[in-house]
Amino acid sequence: MLKSAMDKKTILLIFMAFLLGASLVFAFQQNTNREQKELTDSTIVTSPASLIDPTVVPIIQHNPTSFTDPSITPATSTLVPTSTPDPFSTWTIYTNNTLKYRFLYNPAWNLTTQANTVSVQGDISTKGWPSINVSKLTISASDVTQLKTKVENLFSTPTTQVSIGTGIQAILLERAASPQAYAGQDYYFLHQGNTLVISLNDTGHTQGDQLYQHFLSNFELY
Repeated sequence: MLKSAMDKKTILLIFMAFLLGASLVFAFQQNTNREQKELTDSTIVTSPASLIDPTVVPIIQHNPTSFTDPSITPATSTLVPTSTPDPFSTWTIYTNNTLKYRFLYNPAWNLTTQANTVSVQGDISTKGWPSINVSKLTISASDVTQLKTKVENLFSTPTTQVSIGTGIQAILLERAASPQAYAGQDYYFLHQGNTLVISLNDTGHTQGDQLYQHFLSNFELY
């Protein structure tokens, strides 16, 4: 009987020890879980998106050179100057060995010579230019000043002293247009005891005056 009672007491003690151990283990686990929860609650996790200010617009800068392929050489354009044809390159020389003068004229024009006059004319079917006469006159003068006076007295028109060709001193008489005649210019000058005149007909037209100017600038005495 005594042994049986001791066995029951031993079993009871073992059972109580088991319950006590289980209670300690349960309490330890609960404490551990509570500490982990408190640690989690006290930790602030910051998301990267929360650091972006929604009022700030990001600025993206592009470097133009980053799109350039260094192996490609940029194309360059070369301007080739265009030369303007010389409208007087085909003009030829006329020489008067009697009165000792020479000039350039367009070979397409008609050139006629008379005793005291040489004439060159282009197409004057619808206009009066180009038409040029170089004539010897019977007016005599000792110098340009006297020649100027005689021309003004002869035509009752004021004149102007000018220089033409290779420094030739001449007296310019402007002829006004009329119902019967074109406007014109007469250049009187002296050479080797003779009085000569260059007459330009139908002046006052841009293209025609360019031809006349070229004629006068290349007129020479020798």
